Amino acid sequence: MLSRVADSIYWMARYVERAENLSRLLLSTQDLLLDAGAEGVDEAQFWQPLLATTGDEEAYFGLHKKIKGKDVTDFLALRADNPNSMLNSIRAARENARTVRDQISDEIWESLNSLRLFVESAEGKAMHRTQSAAFYERVLRGSYEFQGVADSTTPRGEIWYFLRVGTCLERADKVSRLLDTCSGLSLELPPSPKARPLRWAALLRSCSAWHAFQTKCSRQDPAKIIEYLLLDETFPRSIAYCVAEAEVALQALCAGAGIQGMPPLLRHVGRLRADLAYTTVEEVLAFGLHEYIDNLQTRLNQIGEAVFQTFVLHAELAMPAEEPVQEVVISVPGAYHAHVDEDAQIQQQQQQQ
Repeated sequence: MLSRVADSIYWMARYVERAENLSRLLLSTQDLLLDAGAEGVDEAQFWQPLLATTGDEEAYFGLHKKIKGKDVTDFLALRADNPNSMLNSIRAARENARTVRDQISDEIWESLNSLRLFVESAEGKAMHRTQSAAFYERVLRGSYEFQGVADSTTPRGEIWYFLRVGTCLERADKVSRLLDTCSGLSLELPPSPKARPLRWAALLRSCSAWHAFQTKCSRQDPAKIIEYLLLDETFPRSIAYCVAEAEVALQALCAGAGIQGMPPLLRHVGRLRADLAYTTVEEVLAFGLHEYIDNLQTRLNQIGEAVFQTFVLHAELAMPAEEPVQEVVISVPGAYHAHVDEDAQIQQQQQQQ
């Protein structure tokens, strides 16, 4: 497989997952406002963590002086000048799919095209203004359709494994960011005045984990919620599960590419998978949740960079050992991103945000 094809498929999956996570995040924040009683409450305390999660605070305050719900939702959903908006994520996913049109099924192409046409249409924009919850649910269904179609129409070969790596790394990154937004909350349980049950409930809904968690634990124990989203090996959106799935896909890709031994890519993902498997939530809390998530995101970024180095810049890295190693300059990556002239910077930001 050509490196540009691998890069485009990897980023197509990441962008779809990013748009899905953003939809779920906006939807759960709106629900949280309703649960808390929107009348008379300070909107900023609900929307600011969302901007912090997506890493868009600086860009938002470049356009707006204050945090207002409508401005935040417009900025994250449909602003064309926000590279991380839902609109641009779906556009980028569709554009990456176009560049590898002959490598993916017709059904994948049609599902992405339909989603892109909807978010760009007058109908989609009107729905976002008047029925934003319905708009986010439509985007969620579009993402589910993409993943279901990909699962049922893609042979279990290189394309499938790159789809899985992109999806799992993006999902792990976003769940870690959501956990980090709750790192400053008290771990007290109700009826303690310090307890914040609505926040923890919103976290579970943001990760589509509400019902799955309820079957395992009837009380909203913050420590149990952290353990479930971080370390559970059976829930498909937990970080431990995503890293384990990414490791399986990367092992298959390395074996298929004839990469011998234990390359840095497999060392990074294997160590992280093992650490998550043998870490307890008590150890995480003793270390500090925010500090632990910071370290985790750094390691996820290392894996993302290693994927790029191994499979996209493979030809440059395969130079004979006696040749002097030249610094690799990323000029035009294979994958499409919203702002082409800032590709290298954005690619790094996307993995770091």
